Amino acid sequence: MSSFVVRSVLMLMALFVASSQASKCPRESTGRDGPRRVVLDLDGGGDDGWALLMLLENEERYNICIQAVTCSHGNARVSDVLVNVLRILDSLNRLDVPVYVGASEPLITPGPNRNDSHYFWGNNGFGDVEFDSLPSVDSSQSVHAVEAMRELFEQHPNQITLLVVGPLTNLALLYKIYPATKEKIGGLFIFGGNRHGVGNTALAAEFNFFRDPEAAHIVLNNSPMIVYVFPWETVLLQTFTTRWRFETFAETTNPAVEVLNRVEYKVYAEEEIWTPCDMYVAAIFLNASILQSVQSYRADVELTGTVTRGMMAILHHVKDANQHNVVVIDRIDSDEVQRMLVALSNAS
Repeated sequence: MSSFVVRSVLMLMALFVASSQASKCPRESTGRDGPRRVVLDLDGGGDDGWALLMLLENEERYNICIQAVTCSHGNARVSDVLVNVLRILDSLNRLDVPVYVGASEPLITPGPNRNDSHYFWGNNGFGDVEFDSLPSVDSSQSVHAVEAMRELFEQHPNQITLLVVGPLTNLALLYKIYPATKEKIGGLFIFGGNRHGVGNTALAAEFNFFRDPEAAHIVLNNSPMIVYVFPWETVLLQTFTTRWRFETFAETTNPAVEVLNRVEYKVYAEEEIWTPCDMYVAAIFLNASILQSVQSYRADVELTGTVTRGMMAILHHVKDANQHNVVVIDRIDSDEVQRMLVALSNAS
């Protein structure tokens, strides 16, 4: 068989595989009866894995479809973030979900020193656990995440909700490169920032905002819609212990939870409280009834403070709701979130 024929056959096979792994999101708008579309922008830590899992396992129950996953630097190098995302998708046989690689570094300044930013999830975002094999990267897309976002929001104007659970670099780049596209984002939910000055880095800032303060500043000050922010302090109000977490998922039949078990048995070995931060944003998108206390404010991001760089500052003196740019989520229904979590233990 000639090399030309071989190449032709391989090309046809590749096209067949690509078509068979097309996203489950409908190509065309399906009106009010269609699924709610969502893009998840993440930075590849274990809590990002829980957020992705929460969405994947609830597509049918809550009538959603994952339009894409976009990767950013943050908990790990963006190349490791890609591997972690694909590992979760592969475990659930969901490589149909398009995955795009985005920003590998902050917008302006070099990334903060690791001693300051506390790489809780290890070097690779998954606790540096040695898995037996690498997931296939064949399903990752060659288009940059920012270009993919632009195309999706333009194709489905005001129909896609964006969940950002890592640094805001990809979204800030979208705002600057394609400023008109931001008007076509259907909704924006963020995990990040802090509302009382309590940080989870060595300084007075939350990790995602601290990793790229300029990006967070751009997003909060340029978003045409109200931004729903789940801050670090709200995580601290939850009561999930590591003992509950390990006992609940010890006998799981969900292969993605098995992956996260291996990661978190190592990462949380000496911890008493389990903080699946990014998962909360996915849960809120799925089930808005878990929101119990929210408040709108005008907020900004500190860029120059010696110990406050990256801190989200609430401007309490701005009383006019028309000038508010964020809705801060202060309290959620932990019992309902717990129910949603327990449901993930069994494979769908």
